[in-house]
Amino acid sequence: MRIFDDDRQEWVGLEQEQRIAELHDRDAVRQGKALRGAVTVLAVGGLAFGAWALGWKDEPRPTGYLTVVEGAPRSTDADADGGTDGGDMDAEGGDTAAPSPEGVPPAPYEEVSDQEGYRLAVPRGWIRDAVTGQDSTVVNYRSPKGDRRLQVYRVAESSPYASLRLWLDAEGKPGGFDQLGPVERTDDGGRPAARLDYTADRFKGEPDIGTWHVVDHRFQAVDGELYALAVYGSDADGRDDEEDFMATALSWFCPPDEICPEPGTH
Repeated sequence: MRIFDDDRQEWVGLEQEQRIAELHDRDAVRQGKALRGAVTVLAVGGLAFGAWALGWKDEPRPTGYLTVVEGAPRSTDADADGGTDGGDMDAEGGDTAAPSPEGVPPAPYEEVSDQEGYRLAVPRGWIRDAVTGQDSTVVNYRSPKGDRRLQVYRVAESSPYASLRLWLDAEGKPGGFDQLGPVERTDDGGRPAARLDYTADRFKGEPDIGTWHVVDHRFQAVDGELYALAVYGSDADGRDDEEDFMATALSWFCPPDEICPEPGTH
């Protein structure tokens, strides 16, 4: 039996045999990750020693890291504004992002090490919450006003495209749902992905801001697992800001237990 999940806006629930097979596959993936992680640590250690021996010890280290605890994110930057409304101008839909050094997300974003193990980039001052579902934990980051949101979770279906098609074919979509185009098959660094753009008038538990614009991107990450990143915002201010937000979210996403390179500036 399948149950419709209001938080993920899709049908969930797999047969017991599928769950057992998935657990077996994930154990194999984790073993592979541990081996890759050990090899990477040894390689990094060798490179670091070589750089020190050559006298290249003054390379600047990236800044702008954030560790998330329950509640609002807290920045470790010396110049962080603590998430005040004044520091959230760009996070609320502006387009005045300042240039960022290599290895640091563009303003007003900052790097987040989420409790579920994800590396993300979210605007400063956004508030985290999570809902534990049957198959995965749905993580949300919301703007202080609640009018913008980033959502991330694991995908249980066989492929990104199949996951989005299953959601489209199911009942229980948000009020005023309007699909803006066909499900688009994309390629994320040689890995399968699919994207859906749509608008909706309302979502359960979310504020009434008029028409919402949503970019729902489902993809295979570097660990071989499938994930979803969904960006929500007001349709009244145009759709470019959600597209830019998704581009930043994808470039900075790293799955749990993986070592990912730091992307360049967006």
